[in-house]
Amino acid sequence: MKQAVIAPEGRELQQLRRVAQLFAAQLTPAQALEIAWVYPEFAPGMCYETGTYLRRGVNALGDPQLYQVTLDHLSAADRPPESAPELYEPLGLARDGTPLWSRPAGDLDGYQPGDVVHWAGRPYRCLVPDCLTCPEADPVGWTGL
Repeated sequence: MKQAVIAPEGRELQQLRRVAQLFAAQLTPAQALEIAWVYPEFAPGMCYETGTYLRRGVNALGDPQLYQVTLDHLSAADRPPESAPELYEPLGLARDGTPLWSRPAGDLDGYQPGDVVHWAGRPYRCLVPDCLTCPEADPVGWTGL
């Protein structure tokens, strides 16, 4: 079988992405949420080791939903992360499925009016556009529910 030839630029980008993934595998769950797009997308037929971070779909805020593997296994199409809690732990979600507050990735990724998050065990609704601060630091930008 003939393998595809990868242009040098493509090979360099693949290697750079792999370096980022190797580094990102060492982060805490809170840190991992800040760079969610770095992690590989869930795929069936893969051998996943405990502790591996994966992304699948998006959360209520439109950010990538991250999962951490909780048991070594071979993934299957009929057992995706959202339906196999014994194999994957969703990161960044409260028990009711509401996203936990996390620091936005940049100035263009702030919370918007109406966004609901959990902070310090309580749900809050964002009141201002492009909010980059947590409810505790910005009581004007958030209201408790």
